[in-house]
Amino acid sequence: MLHVTNGDSTVPGIEGTGVGGDVLPWRDVLHEGPLPTGVGADELRAVRARFLADCGWGDAEAIEAGMRERDERLRDALARHEVVVLWFEHDLYDQLQLIQVLDAVDGNGAMVEAILSDRFLGAMNAGELAALWPDRTPLRSDQVALARFAWEAVGAPDPHGIEALLNTHTAALPHLGAALRRLLEELPAVGDGLARTERQALEAIAAGARTPFEVFVATQRAEEAPFLGDTWMWTRLAELGSGADALVQTADGAPLGPPPPQSDANGFLARELELTDAGRAVLAGEADRAALVPLDRWVGGIHVTGPEPAWRWDRATARAVSASGGGPRARR
Repeated sequence: MLHVTNGDSTVPGIEGTGVGGDVLPWRDVLHEGPLPTGVGADELRAVRARFLADCGWGDAEAIEAGMRERDERLRDALARHEVVVLWFEHDLYDQLQLIQVLDAVDGNGAMVEAILSDRFLGAMNAGELAALWPDRTPLRSDQVALARFAWEAVGAPDPHGIEALLNTHTAALPHLGAALRRLLEELPAVGDGLARTERQALEAIAAGARTPFEVFVATQRAEEAPFLGDTWMWTRLAELGSGADALVQTADGAPLGPPPPQSDANGFLARELELTDAGRAVLAGEADRAALVPLDRWVGGIHVTGPEPAWRWDRATARAVSASGGGPRARR
């Protein structure tokens, strides 16, 4: 038996349940960086490994080798008709991993079972995880079909596929719809140009959060299903604190500098933060973050660049809009 789960924090708990089998953590933060799902497995692993290495998470070749070993372990388990049990929860981080795994399962779902929790697995002890064991259910063909469509849609260079899913139904995977909508909320918003994570960070600082850790805690509280790890929040803060028109700076007016793991964590976390005049203007909707601060990031397969992002999120209508005619034009 092979258990596949969301990361290393859940592994000891599953091992401690006594149900037996190997535990395979799915180590990738798919809501960050490029995610071209329409390419072959080798190319996708190479793209993801290069991105993670550039962010300071190790050697690209070693990361890619780990991903290859992970994928081969799942493939071999399916080929040998091992029982495969999927343990994933409701947040964006897990739901993207889940649809990637289900895309790999494809038509081999006869021996696959799933535990799809609305609670955070990594916070549970072995006894709590064991209590979920009787509720596991066999994987259904409609779940695999939905996951394959969603995986393709997430990696597309535009949001049409995701919105098509959101406008129909995602009931076969009950947590997927909310997660995909949360992904699109990371597009620059109409008006202020802020991704939801960025807006929550600026709001936290405006409300009195002074250190990167305090900002992280506040943004976690603002989420219906928290998904962003602390180091990725440091990355967002560093982005907002870069350039001549930075939105965030240290209390003494200095730039934030590179985030961990590209810098010393203790030094970065000790910084006291404040909004700049530009940051206050953007938060008030009087200026556009996309035009002020360098913008070069990914929302799945959508490459988001400034100063004129091709796609934005309209908070009023809860939909993605194009700046070039594919939907309502983004307001300035």
